Formats: sequence, C-alpha cells, structure tokens
Amino acid sequence: MFTRLDGKDRHHLRPEINPVPEDGDGHGLQLEAVLNYKVTDFFNIGVGARYWRVASDGSAHFEDTPSNGSPQVDDWKAERYGMFVQASIKFD
Repeated sequence: MFTRLDGKDRHHLRPEINPVPEDGDGHGLQLEAVLNYKVTDFFNIGVGARYWRVASDGSAHFEDTPSNGSPQVDDWKAERYGMFVQASIKFD
C-alpha cells in the first residue's frame, strides 16, 4: 500500500508561522483473517481480526515561514487492530 502525507501544521499561539506545510511518501499494509461457519445453505456467521498500519517519512517546511527556518524531519505512523463478527445471507 502506498501512502502520501499532505498536511498543514497550525500553531494557534503563533499565527505568524501558520500554516507550516508537511509532505512525504510512505508505505502501509492491511492484514485480515476470517473464520466462517456455514449455519445453513443460506446463512453464514464469522469472526475475524484485522491489522492496519501506514507510515510516512516526510518534512515540515519551516523554510516557508517568516523565520526562514530549515526543513524538519517529520515521521508519521498510524496503527489499528481489532476483532469483528459478521453474518451473511444468500439470496437465490
């Protein structure tokens, strides 16, 4: 999975530097496993688990502010995981 960071950093107590643009590229993955049980020919139930992760290596561009700073390394990461249940009905 390809990820793209395109953000704006806002400092509410320092409005003279707002907004600071942030950008970068990264990667991610999603894994999922499901166990289904056929109750009848028309009804299934299941339980599963899912893991999701995205990460991006980028920069916060402080050179675009009035202080003329330099780019700052900006690494972002998000992870989610959990379990779920599902049911399905087949219509003929």
